[in-house]
Formats: sequence, structure tokens, C-alpha cells
Amino acid sequence: MTIQPQHIKPTGGRIAEAVLTSGDPERLKELSKLLDNVKVINTYRYVVYTGEYRGTPVSLMSHGIGAPSLAIAVEEAHAFGANKIIRLGTCGGLQTGQTYGDVVIPNSASSDPGGTIGVYASGINLAPAPDFGLTSALIKGFSKTGIRYHVGPVFSADAFYAESKYAPELARMNFVGIEMECAALFMLGQIRGFKTASALMVVDNQNEKLPFMPVEEMHKIAKETGRIVLDVLAGAE
Repeated sequence: MTIQPQHIKPTGGRIAEAVLTSGDPERLKELSKLLDNVKVINTYRYVVYTGEYRGTPVSLMSHGIGAPSLAIAVEEAHAFGANKIIRLGTCGGLQTGQTYGDVVIPNSASSDPGGTIGVYASGINLAPAPDFGLTSALIKGFSKTGIRYHVGPVFSADAFYAESKYAPELARMNFVGIEMECAALFMLGQIRGFKTASALMVVDNQNEKLPFMPVEEMHKIAKETGRIVLDVLAGAE
């Protein structure tokens, strides 16, 4: 399937094959300082930077909130040649002891029936998973740091303010995080044929009564976590 991008229209540069995507444009603004020869190449709907990290062309792309928004951004980036996309995002922790500064590395992503995935895979109970190689590289990268990480399944919800109803049951089923976009990302990678993975910063834990982390603190953690994701994208993990 070939699409005609309607939102991302690069000017002054191109989208790289390797893309770090994140919901928050301000997070990307900080991460762009890690790139050489960096340029803003799109600002409409989705902010996109392209530069070099350790000599490798890399793009940073915002994806907004939720599966529909991410699907648009990722479809269009792939149409421009992106074939390795890692989401640096946030999630709620679900297990005892998961706290601020922890990272969740998903090995699969479940979701409610229907929604964005239901449109792409009507009649199929799709179980999208990230690319094994990229996920293994993220695990290797985080294992070299002092950052505590958790590998396991996550749940991608469609309603931010209704997530609390899922939390106790998801914990019982050994999910390690709840967020909103990974299932859509992994699904698109599977059906379109490009590599995906994700690293998620734990910013709350409803089962532990841990409140939502202030945005300023997220940005501090994101820079260290982002370096590891960029290392993986550049093949330097």
C-alpha cells in the first residue's frame, strides 16, 4: 500500500531510515541537542527533526497522543523511507515497586478489541510484538546503565482517564506497563514490514498510589533514556 502523506511534508531535509518517535514535542526539542547538523524539517501537526547521531542519520518525530495520531505519523514517516522506528514514551507501572526512573521495554502490546488496530486487522485478534533485534539491543543498552528496567507485556489503552479500571487486573496478569501507543506501532511494523521497538519511562503507578510525575522531571529522565535509544538506532549499543 502506498500512501500520499498529508501532514508530514519535509522541507530542507529528509526523514531518516532510523526514527525516534515520542508524543511530546518538548522532549524531542531537548533530544535534538544530542544530534549534529540538526534541522527542523516539519512543524505541521507533527514536529520532525533530522540530524546525525554518531555519524548516522536519525530523525526525531512527535506522534501526539493515542493510536490514531501515532498511526498517521508512522504511516507517513514510513512512506518517506523510515524502516526502523523506536518509541521513547511514558507508561504507568503496574507491578509492585515500579517507580519513577524505571524503564519498561515491551515484548508485546495488547489492547481492547476494535479501535485503530481493528480497522487495520478486521476480524483478526492481532498480537503485535516489536522487532526482536531492536528489543534485544535496548535490553543490552539499559543493562549497561544504572537504570532499572522491566521487560514484559504492556497494555495500550484508548482512554487516558479510564486507565485506572484496568490496572489491578493487568497487574494480576503480569503486565508491566499501561500506555496508549505501542500496540499500534508494533501492528504497523508487522503489517507494513518495518522494525519497531519501545522504551517507556515509568511516570506513575496506580496500583502503588504513585502520582503522575511532573513534566519537568520527565524531561530530565528522557535525555538519559533517549541517549540509549539513539545508540540503538545508530547501531552503537
